[in-house]
Amino acid sequence: MGLIQSVDKALRLLQALDAHGGWVGVRELARTVGLTPATTHSLLKTLQAKSFVEANTETKQYRLGLAAIRLGEGSDPLNSMREFCRPYIEALANEFDETVIVLTWRDESAIVVDWIQADHPLSVTHNNGVIEHPIVFASGRVLLAYQTRATQLRYAAREDLRQLTPNSPATVEEMVTLLKRIAGEGFAITKNVLNSGIAAVAAPVFDANRQAILAIGCSAPISRSPDPQIKAVLVRLREIASVMSQKLGGAARGSGQSSAA
Repeated sequence: MGLIQSVDKALRLLQALDAHGGWVGVRELARTVGLTPATTHSLLKTLQAKSFVEANTETKQYRLGLAAIRLGEGSDPLNSMREFCRPYIEALANEFDETVIVLTWRDESAIVVDWIQADHPLSVTHNNGVIEHPIVFASGRVLLAYQTRATQLRYAAREDLRQLTPNSPATVEEMVTLLKRIAGEGFAITKNVLNSGIAAVAAPVFDANRQAILAIGCSAPISRSPDPQIKAVLVRLREIASVMSQKLGGAARGSGQSSAA
């Protein structure tokens, strides 16, 4: 009976957060649902651990998390993902003044969540919507690396991999090997894929279910991407991805040294 009551209280809290539509404090939530502040805070912490609630550590307020929003049939999770990601990509873009992008995997495709273009006259640009040929992008490779093998093979069946060289896998076997390595290392680096003259790095962001729901990447012309710069960007990128994962109740996976694709 106690467990059922706890579930009921947690659902009431989620409904209250949904109705409020933004950040709200513990005491206000407690009054809304008729619980004590202590009970409300305890339930919020439990929900936060599974990404159903997001906390603002500075204001001590809460709002619905990505896990709850993704369950809503009528909601657009990309808007919530964009709002969540924006402060992090702004920080990275300001620090290195290069193009930063965040992707997610939906409906068997890599989808742009948000991106910021560098101010340089010569800089990498992106379009919103579906990313074509994600295997040629560092962020696309990161997303693919954490999909199931069946998903990877379905993707490979849709691509003419041999048309995406040089510096990209030309066969399914090469693709699978590359993605396995990326999943183990926890990041991807691409250099001059399709003779693009671009270098890029990317890392995954995990939710409370240890699913890589986002990939955050940074790209720049090779002329501004010597190896020390790539390494510095990668270190910072992985730090930011780790913080994002922790905010979602997840934890970074994989470790390793830089490698070029």
